[in-house]
Amino acid sequence: MNLFEKIISLEHEADAFGFRWETTDQIMEQITSECQEIDEHLHVGRDNARLQEEIGDLLHAVFSLCVFCKLDPQTTVEKTTDKFARRLAAVKQIATERGLNTLKGHSFDELMKIWHQAKERVK
Repeated sequence: MNLFEKIISLEHEADAFGFRWETTDQIMEQITSECQEIDEHLHVGRDNARLQEEIGDLLHAVFSLCVFCKLDPQTTVEKTTDKFARRLAAVKQIATERGLNTLKGHSFDELMKIWHQAKERVK
């Protein structure tokens, strides 16, 4: 059983036992809560073990949302990975068109401008 199959199985087991989400709003509240906990760990004396645990909780909450919405978590991750790969290729193409071999040393704002251009190109 791979990781995604295990997540789906656990979600279904919890649901069958009666430990279930009722609405997507509940799951979104959990996702927001996990993001806040991650933010706290990033800004208050970083403990990587706790940070990893909180990021794991966030991932689990997001996968719970997938299962609740009847979306396959693995397919969801594969699709977003493919989308990122296409956008990254467009970012590299834009950089090349500007005569750049790398974006190292450029401001975050400049990176975001290029990212948004890349998003438009791969729509």
